[in-house]
Amino acid sequence: MLLGLDVRTQIKDIFEKEFKEPVTLKVFSQAIGCDSCQTVEELLQELVSVVGEDRLKYEVHTPVLEQELAQKYGVDRIPTIVIEGDKDYGIRYVGLPAGLEFSTLIQGILQVSKREPNLSEKTLEMVRQVDIPLELMVFVTTSCGYCPAAAVMAYNFALASDYITAKVVDASENPDLAERFQVVGVPKIVINNGVAEFVGAQPENAFLGYIIATYEKLKKEREQ
Repeated sequence: MLLGLDVRTQIKDIFEKEFKEPVTLKVFSQAIGCDSCQTVEELLQELVSVVGEDRLKYEVHTPVLEQELAQKYGVDRIPTIVIEGDKDYGIRYVGLPAGLEFSTLIQGILQVSKREPNLSEKTLEMVRQVDIPLELMVFVTTSCGYCPAAAVMAYNFALASDYITAKVVDASENPDLAERFQVVGVPKIVINNGVAEFVGAQPENAFLGYIIATYEKLKKEREQ
C-alpha cells in the first residue's frame, strides 16, 4: 500500500470539499524499460479506490501499441499522466508524482474538476489574447518545497487558454531534458523549448509577465 491511512483520510476530506466534476487520468506506461511506471500505476489505482470511480477514472495506455493516441496527446516520455476533464486541457505530469509532488497531482486533479483556473480576472483578460501555442515545461523534484506551487500555477494557465499547455517534468527521472535546459535549480520553467525561462515559484503577475513577453516575441517573429 503506497498511500497510508492518514493520507487516505486527508484525500477523502479534500475531495469531499473541493471536487466538482469527473476527471480522467490517462497514464502512458510500459512494463519494460521504465523503472517508475509500475509504481505510478499502483499509486493511481490506490488514489481512484480512495476517491471513487464515479469521480476519478483511470486508464493505462502503452505508447508502443497505441502510437496514434500517444501522438494525439503529445506523449513522448513514460510515465506520463494526462489529467483530463470534459476535454484535454494540455495538463501533463511526466514522472512519478511522489514525495512533495503528490500534492501537485492532487491539486491538478481538483483544479481540472472545477473546469476553471484559479487566476485573477485581470490575468484571464491578458491570457485571452494569446493565440500562439505556448508550452510551459516546469522542472521539479520530489523534495522541492517550492515546486508544487510553480507546477500548479502552470496548470492554471493551461486551464485558462486552449493555446497554453503545462508539462511538469521530474528532473531526476529525465536527466537528458534537465541537462538540455541546464536545470541546476528547481522549479525551473521553460517556455517553448527555451524562448523564455525562469527559476523559482514566481507569483501570478510575474508568471503572466513571462508568458505575455514570450507570446509578443513569437508574434513579432511571425509578422516579420
